[in-house]
Amino acid sequence: MKWIVPAAATMAILASSSGFAQTTPPAGDTKTPPAATAPSVRPAPAQTLPVLTEAEAKALIDATVVSSDNKNVGEVAAIQRDSDGKVTELHVDIGGFLGIGQTRVRVMPSQFTVSDKKVMLTLTSDQVSALPKLEK
Repeated sequence: MKWIVPAAATMAILASSSGFAQTTPPAGDTKTPPAATAPSVRPAPAQTLPVLTEAEAKALIDATVVSSDNKNVGEVAAIQRDSDGKVTELHVDIGGFLGIGQTRVRVMPSQFTVSDKKVMLTLTSDQVSALPKLEK
């Protein structure tokens, strides 16, 4: 019984002091809170492939190729580079099942970017299917 009075007094003090922490600033205060002025964090843009080393090119072989409508359309079969290492074209195997019936198409550097070991195309899956076929 002796603990009820001190507990009630403590609760009353805690309840009245929490009101002070929740007061609103005066109307004349125009400072913006620091959280509102902090710069927004944006994800890094997907990396384009102007130049690849031999090791980077080999690491991209068999990478997943995803169309702009977010469909898995195939995988990287080969990368063509010039003498400076600049990517001139990407060969992609599309369609098929377990390697049977695949078609190889050419994708130009302006039509793709690389992000997280995936090749992201600027083409839809229908546009990829309409690309000219290459001989393997």
